[in-house]
Amino acid sequence: MRIGRYEIRGLLGRGGMGAVYKAAMPVTGRIVALKVLRPAEIMDDLLGRDALREMFFKEASAMASISHPNVAAVLDAGGGGDCADCPAVPPHFTMEYFCGNLGVLMGETYEVERKSRLLGVETSLSIARGMIGGLDRLHYEGIIHRDVKPFNVMLAEDQGGPGTVKLIDFGLSKLRGERTAHHKGMVVGSPYYAAPEQEADPESADERSDLYSVGVTLYRMLTGCLPDGTPGGKGVAPIREVHADLDRGWDDFFATALARDPAARFPDGPAMLAALDELEARWRKRRDAACAAPDLLAEPEPLKTCPPPRSKPLKAGLKQGRAAFGLDELWRPECYAHGEFVDQGDGTVVERTRGLVWERHGSRYPLTWERANSHVARLNKNGYAGRADWRLPTVAELTTLFTGRTEPGEFCFESAFDPQKARLWSADRKAFTAAWYVDAELGFVWWQDLTCRFFARAVAG
Repeated sequence: MRIGRYEIRGLLGRGGMGAVYKAAMPVTGRIVALKVLRPAEIMDDLLGRDALREMFFKEASAMASISHPNVAAVLDAGGGGDCADCPAVPPHFTMEYFCGNLGVLMGETYEVERKSRLLGVETSLSIARGMIGGLDRLHYEGIIHRDVKPFNVMLAEDQGGPGTVKLIDFGLSKLRGERTAHHKGMVVGSPYYAAPEQEADPESADERSDLYSVGVTLYRMLTGCLPDGTPGGKGVAPIREVHADLDRGWDDFFATALARDPAARFPDGPAMLAALDELEARWRKRRDAACAAPDLLAEPEPLKTCPPPRSKPLKAGLKQGRAAFGLDELWRPECYAHGEFVDQGDGTVVERTRGLVWERHGSRYPLTWERANSHVARLNKNGYAGRADWRLPTVAELTTLFTGRTEPGEFCFESAFDPQKARLWSADRKAFTAAWYVDAELGFVWWQDLTCRFFARAVAG
């Protein structure tokens, strides 16, 4: 299948305005995200095709006008009869393609009220800073996003950590002071994340509305919960009740960030960042003091009785994955088989109970699944650590690296492995074009296209 010059490799998502595809550029084969205007019938009836086409290309223009590390770049646009030879090509534009996504990292589903994964203080702050940085760049140009939520926050494949934030989906954005086309009563934004004034009157949204959405997202990253169980929020549950490591200052921060009255919120991105700087400095001081106290350092947990890890790769689809890998609703192990890992000083780590030997550092860079297998082959060819039986581990083997320490109060634990290389390919396939991977830092399993890039950490034995 082709759309214009682009070869379609798969569907990434679909909404009221159209669909987003994974596509390959001509000649170079670079993978991009191709957004196509194919509105639902109700959208056509409400707004009309001409207005939708104008909104669509306005989104492309808004994104293309911004050059910032935290805003996804638009690469090309066309279609809709803009050339004599392509009258049948629908309006479309291409963006940078990223495999990582905050919604996936949090384990959020379409049932938004369900509990999501906790990301930890450092990861949450890093992502929130990226979101605020990207929004501040938009706001400086007079652009209000109006649909800030986890699934509109992509995470670029960096050397390690959660990845660089890349804001996407400007389809609901507007210029400051501009009146945008929408049907009376039409909701602009996403329930639970949109500010109260935006839900009441989309045209009233300003910079503070976007920052409100960042506040909701940060609260959820830290606690796994929405600030409260109703759309827009009628109050904020004290964060100290669900995250014992955070002091009263965090409650004051969220009281400002999530104030129902926009005038009581942070006036702009720099003000919100300054408040986060102060909170983070206090939190690091408390963390360092707690981790330095000998009586608070946890002893190694005894090995639990879990099924022995499977060493033979398998193929499991999305519906079979949780059962095949023994995972809970948030795709975390139902049984944590904590082992005793010992650095052998030769670039390997041995797990004493099971006798598995792990590559300590793993691949230097994130790799596609094919290149991850090539990394393992190179280890065997070179006889790394005197062995020639290295292989890509299964999900079952990779989950033995999980600590289960993803809850508050357990940040003093130090892994024998590089914590920056947390997302690791497994040998298990989901489909012909996809494989399963793990996030060893947050302790969950998920899948991705084989062209995505994660680290490889080989195992032997």
